Amino acid sequence: MKTRKPFNIERVREFCKLVNEGKQPKEALLVMRSSMGYATALKAAGLYWKEKDGTYKAVERIYAERYELFLAEKKKFIRQRNESYHVRQKQKTFEKVKAVSKSNSYKEYTKQATLFNQPKSKTTNAPTMKAKERQLTFIQRVVKSLFNL
Repeated sequence: MKTRKPFNIERVREFCKLVNEGKQPKEALLVMRSSMGYATALKAAGLYWKEKDGTYKAVERIYAERYELFLAEKKKFIRQRNESYHVRQKQKTFEKVKAVSKSNSYKEYTKQATLFNQPKSKTTNAPTMKAKERQLTFIQRVVKSLFNL
């Protein structure tokens, strides 16, 4: 479960303390239950670095200028991430439109007349219905047959 705590200067101090205790930056962020995206901004602001022997070190004291630099780097990182997201979304919609146009072109191709899909004639073999004639009742038929009417 992730927390919704803001990554303020106190949390940056906690991060630096964990890194100086020997944890890797991503492990420290996991322990703090923070986003992994902060690692990029923290490194760009110079709050931690990698030594030649492969260990990570962080600053002992965090000054306001360094923290402001971190905030600017964080905003820049978020802006880049959002822009790349929007570019991916535009690509997806373009691909969908392209796929639809391809499917429509196929439909146009299949609508061309060939020997096997000629339009059929409109003739029908069903008998036509005549207007309903008035039928005689039983008694009227008997009288008609007796008197030859």
